[in-house]
Amino acid sequence: MPANADGYSVSAISYELLRELPHDSKRFTQGLAFRDDSLFESSGLYAQSALFETRLSDQRTLKRVALPRSVFAEGLALHGDEVHVLSWREQRGFVFDLKLRLLREFRFPGEGWGLASIGKELVRSDGSHRLTFMDPQTHRDLRQVEVRDGSGPVAQLNELEFARGWLLANVWYSDRVALINPADGRVGGWLDLAPLRRRLPDPTNLPDGAVLNGLAYDSEHDLIYVTGKWWPRLFALRVDWPALHPAATSSVNK
Repeated sequence: MPANADGYSVSAISYELLRELPHDSKRFTQGLAFRDDSLFESSGLYAQSALFETRLSDQRTLKRVALPRSVFAEGLALHGDEVHVLSWREQRGFVFDLKLRLLREFRFPGEGWGLASIGKELVRSDGSHRLTFMDPQTHRDLRQVEVRDGSGPVAQLNELEFARGWLLANVWYSDRVALINPADGRVGGWLDLAPLRRRLPDPTNLPDGAVLNGLAYDSEHDLIYVTGKWWPRLFALRVDWPALHPAATSSVNK
């Protein structure tokens, strides 16, 4: 069990696979969020980017909204009654209502990768080891934290989700998800989701881009839903959540 210099341990986190559900393998999943039996999902690629609402109980697609053909959709977050979506290199963001009607656009610097809602703020990743906190009304950058585990900086942070006080981030082109303390960026544990990939039909013949991507938290049932780009399966997990480091939680925006 490696640890930071102050003794903050970084360990493997156990979980239980509860359900496997079908997932549309035509979706290049970038962001995923859950509310009231619906999964809101962003799918990327130029000239193909779109948003979806899918009813979880019967896997019926309730809504599909295309994004501009010049935009490569990335992370998605539900914040209040709004759906916020990033683009990859275009520095454009979009805000929709829960019926996926466009409300407004916004701009942000750098690349957009993952996005999550945390308290009164949004947090985005850009593929580096830094996370940027944003005001959800103005989308102005507020501050950054650097993500580190016992071995040093953790780069290529991608899809984000907030659950049980932890900020979850998958590392691009890996099957690992970091549990990050949002107050200070320290990793408190890792989810190894490689066993999920092995449960996919013919996993050795997946396209090169078919990587783990898509994390959504169902707070009512304390479940994490996980999928990937072009994955034909969606997995429901129950996680053995570790306790947050007590000295590092006081500065999280409530």
